[in-house]
Amino acid sequence: MAENLALLVDASRLITEFYLPNFVVHHVEPENEVWDLREQIGDGRSSVVRREERRVPRVGDISQSPTVRAVKQMRKIPQNQQGGLWNYRAELEAVVKFSQSEYEPFFVRTLGWFENQESVFLAMEFLPLGDLEQFKRSSPPFSEFNTSLVVWQLIQGVRHMHENGFAHRDLKPGNVLIASVSPVWHVKIADFGISKQAMEGVTRLHTMRIFGTWGYMAPEVLGYHRDTGSANNTTIAYTMSVDIWAIGVIAMSLLVKREVFHLPGDMASYVWGRQNLDFFRDQEEQLTDDCREFITALLAPDPVLRPTAVAALAHQWLEQAVEATQPSPAEATPVVEIPDSEADSDWGSEISTIPGSPAPSARYPHIKPNTKPSKESKTYSDALLTKFKYLRLDSVLLSPKFQTLVFDRVYIETSAAHSVWTSSQRVNKILDKGFRASEGHVVVLFFSVIASRKFCGIAQMTSTLDWGNTDPHWLEDVWQGRFTLTWLSHTELSFDLVKHVPVKETTPGFRAVACYDGTEISPGSAFELLRVYSAEERRRL
Repeated sequence: MAENLALLVDASRLITEFYLPNFVVHHVEPENEVWDLREQIGDGRSSVVRREERRVPRVGDISQSPTVRAVKQMRKIPQNQQGGLWNYRAELEAVVKFSQSEYEPFFVRTLGWFENQESVFLAMEFLPLGDLEQFKRSSPPFSEFNTSLVVWQLIQGVRHMHENGFAHRDLKPGNVLIASVSPVWHVKIADFGISKQAMEGVTRLHTMRIFGTWGYMAPEVLGYHRDTGSANNTTIAYTMSVDIWAIGVIAMSLLVKREVFHLPGDMASYVWGRQNLDFFRDQEEQLTDDCREFITALLAPDPVLRPTAVAALAHQWLEQAVEATQPSPAEATPVVEIPDSEADSDWGSEISTIPGSPAPSARYPHIKPNTKPSKESKTYSDALLTKFKYLRLDSVLLSPKFQTLVFDRVYIETSAAHSVWTSSQRVNKILDKGFRASEGHVVVLFFSVIASRKFCGIAQMTSTLDWGNTDPHWLEDVWQGRFTLTWLSHTELSFDLVKHVPVKETTPGFRAVACYDGTEISPGSAFELLRVYSAEERRRL
C-alpha cells in the first residue's frame, strides 16, 4: 500500500512558479493555470489556509465564472533538535489516499500539491459554508437527528481511515467542513496534519509527544488512566480509539453547546470515576436514553472499552441517520434475500436494516429526512459486510491472551465439555479440515443460544480429530470424534453486545449470534468478538 500511495502523491504534484504574495502559475496541459491569492480563511500552529481563484479566459463575450479552491500553506519547520524537516509526505499520503472516489463523500477532496523551499501547499476543494466550529458557535444546540447525521458521517470516514491503517488523531469541529445543511447535513473530514499510518493495525508513536487539540484529546493521550492492572498504558495511548473519543466529544458538544471537559481536572475526575457526563440541555427537550448510551460508550475512559468504528455504526441511535440517507427505490443498492432459516430465527428482525451502510453519493440527492423503511422487509445489502472483511486488527485492544492468536480459521460452535469437544461428524470434518489447513491456527468460539443467550467462552483447538474416540455422553446421538482444546476465556458475553457482528461477507444475512454449529466466520468478525470479550473482561477488573 505504501508504494502505491507514494505513486499517487507523486502523480498529484503540480509544477509551479511562485509570484507571491499575488499569484502562482501551474504548468499543466493544455495550458497553464494562474491562481490569484485571496483572503485567509483559516490558520493553525504552523499553517494558514487561503482562498484562491483561477483566472479563466473569456470565451467570446461571455466570461466564465472563476474556479475557487482552498490552499493550505504548511511551513517546513524542523521536526527535532537535529534539524530534520517535518515529513509532510505523511499528510499528503493521507489526503491523496482519501481523495479517491471510493471514499467520497466523507473527506475533503485534494486538487494537487506543490512546494517551494519554505513551504508545502495543499490545494483542496473550497467549501464556502466553513467548518463545524464556526456553525456551532452561532447556532443553538443541535437536534438529535442533525447530530446523528453529522456523527454517522464522521464515523464512516474514521472507519475508512482505520480500515486502511490510518488514524486522524486531531478530529474536532474545526477540522470538519460543511458541504451542505439542506436537505440534511453533509460534512467532510479535513486536516490530516498529524494523521498517522498504523503499523500492523496499531497506531503507535516512538515518543510520548502530545498530539491533538485540548478538549478533544483522549484521556490516555494526556496520561490519564484508570487502574487497569497489567494494561500497557503507554502503548494503548496511541491506538485508533482516540478518534472514537474525539467523535464522542464532538457529538456531545453539538447537543449541549458547551465544552464537555472545561478544565484538565474535569477530565481527570471523569476518568477516575468521580464525575459523570453532564447531558443537561437548556431546552425543554432532553436527550434520549439511546443518545446518552451511545455517547457514553464513545467516551469510555478506558480505550479498550470504546467501540470500534464498525461497532459504533451498528448502534441503534444512528438508525435515524441511516434511514434518512437510504437511496430512493430506483437508486437502491441491490439486495439479496435472507435465507429462510435465518429469516425465521429470533434475530431476523434485527438484520432487516443495518446501520453503517456507505453513503450513496457525494451530494445525497435522494435524501428524505425522517423517512422510515419498512421493518417487515427482510432484505440485506450484501455490500455492507465487506467492512468486517477488511476490519483492521488493532491487537493492543485485545486481552494479552488473545493478542497472539492467528485468524486463519475461526469457527463458532455450541458444544463443549471440559478440555475435550465432540460434535456431529459433519461439523467435526469441517473443523478438522480447518485445523490441518491452517497448521493448527484455529480459534473456536463457543456459545449457548437457547439457554443463556450469551457467549460462554473462547477456546483454541490443540489437536486434530481423534476419530476413534467419542465422549460417552455423545454416543447416543451417533456423533463421532473428539479433539482437545485450551480454554482462553470463560467470560460470559451477552448477545446484545455483539448482535451487529456478521458471519462473513459470503453469507449475507447471517449473524454470529445466530449461525449454525461449525460455521466459519471472517477474521474481522472474529476480531470484533474478541475485542468485545476483552472489554467485558476489563470491566470486571
